Amino acid sequence: MQTKVLKAKNKLIVTSVLIALIFVFAPAVQAARIKNVILLIGDGMGVSTMSLARWFNDGQPLSWDKYVCGLVRTYSADDPITDSAAAATAMATSYKTKTGFLSVLPDEMNRAPVATVLEGARLSSKSTGLVVTCNLQHATPAAFAAHFPYRADYETICEQMVYTQVDVLLGGGLKYYTGRKDREDLLRVLKQKGYAIITSPEELRSVRSSKLAGLFAEVDLAYDLDRDPTREPSLAEMTGAAINLLSRNKNGFFLLVEGSKIDWANHDHDPVGSVTDMMAFDRAVKVALDYALKERNTVVIVVADHSTGGLTIGNEKSPSKSGGKKAGDFINPLKEARVSAEGLEKLLRPEMSRAEVKSIIGERYGLGDLTEEELKTIMDYLARAATNPKQSGKLKSIIGPMISKRAMIDWTTSGHTGEEVALAVYHPEGLRPEGVIENTDIARYVAGLMQINLEAITREYFIEAEAAFKARGAQVELDTVTDPDNPVLKVKKGNQSLAIPANKDFAEMNGARIQTRLINVYNRKNFYVSRQVLNLLEN
Repeated sequence: MQTKVLKAKNKLIVTSVLIALIFVFAPAVQAARIKNVILLIGDGMGVSTMSLARWFNDGQPLSWDKYVCGLVRTYSADDPITDSAAAATAMATSYKTKTGFLSVLPDEMNRAPVATVLEGARLSSKSTGLVVTCNLQHATPAAFAAHFPYRADYETICEQMVYTQVDVLLGGGLKYYTGRKDREDLLRVLKQKGYAIITSPEELRSVRSSKLAGLFAEVDLAYDLDRDPTREPSLAEMTGAAINLLSRNKNGFFLLVEGSKIDWANHDHDPVGSVTDMMAFDRAVKVALDYALKERNTVVIVVADHSTGGLTIGNEKSPSKSGGKKAGDFINPLKEARVSAEGLEKLLRPEMSRAEVKSIIGERYGLGDLTEEELKTIMDYLARAATNPKQSGKLKSIIGPMISKRAMIDWTTSGHTGEEVALAVYHPEGLRPEGVIENTDIARYVAGLMQINLEAITREYFIEAEAAFKARGAQVELDTVTDPDNPVLKVKKGNQSLAIPANKDFAEMNGARIQTRLINVYNRKNFYVSRQVLNLLEN
């Protein structure tokens, strides 16, 4: 895979130079006018998902249709079909990486951390924000604010994100801040760092703090169709609130917004959850575009990380030569649903009779014509889930295909797919990438807009610590014994004693705490520190 990585890197350099030329030859005043960048990612949002959403919206265009300018290649360093971690890493750092890795390079490059556009924005005195409908520690947001080769280690990722100090955090994932294996109370840390912590839409509407953690669910937020507006804000509401808070910074801001569960619904073949969360994402994009069109100093980028599910509008019962089909044939069954497949399962109980289950599914999910075989499949599942908790939560992958069949929608996989995804960009001066580009070019474009040098930041803030300290004549030891869940790099030279905790934004010199600008990164193989930390040790 090293050859593939190097080829991808070489292609990245060529393409990045072309994108950079836009800014070299554009009038300086145009570059200076761009204060803010809003990147909106529809996770798993393939072109067919977008098409279905337009038909669901009575054939009307999506809010960003007029700004569509190209296609984005999505492959990772080790697979033609990427995952969200590698895809988000590419868009955050300009580097392809291995599946499951978050803003660290592949194994053959020692899993070294590389700077993200969010970190670059923060170092440029801009405000930063993450707005998602999944847990904040999930792959896409994590790649912009953490560096780790294990995307599923939400506790480590959560700690890194807290100490990265993203100004506005809105989404789910409350459970990963307390009751942790390492016994740290990260909510307390956030409060110490000046964050307001809120858990309701009412609080979101009234909050004034410039540093905010809005944690509205233990893990992920509900699908928009199932959402209780008194308990969880919409993606559009969170986007508007984030823009309102971040825009107070005269230096501008970088904001990432993700429609996270489009992907989840596509994995489960639930077209209802997919299309309604697509429309919720579209409303969030409109909020961003309305702001950008008004202010004329903001670039809005809309893209997917990859496509999921292999959704097709049309199945074996809708051959193109048969004729006579209408849009309603595909959409009407979906519009009958009042809950997603996930929301439906919460309404059903194993002790219910077949008649009760059938009635609820007909009234709430629009399937009033269940066959006896389909009903038996559902009842058998409910019985299994009642005796085995590990089986619960899987009704969506059973009933989603049932409504898909009636809507003449088909799916090719329960995983991701490898085709290109659509790119839309609003720039007040029309300076935007066009044609077929790499996902790594998104990061290069954003970095150019914000006039930051990602490579320079990486060299300054992510130095391999052991070799660098030893070169200065110091003794180095990684202490994973005193507290296995909180590794500390210990450095000694003469009467100098330096302790550097992993995943945090400080170091201690002879017991005195010294604040750092970015986090110390331990990737379970090597330890990385900034030049600031390295220079604490006197030569």
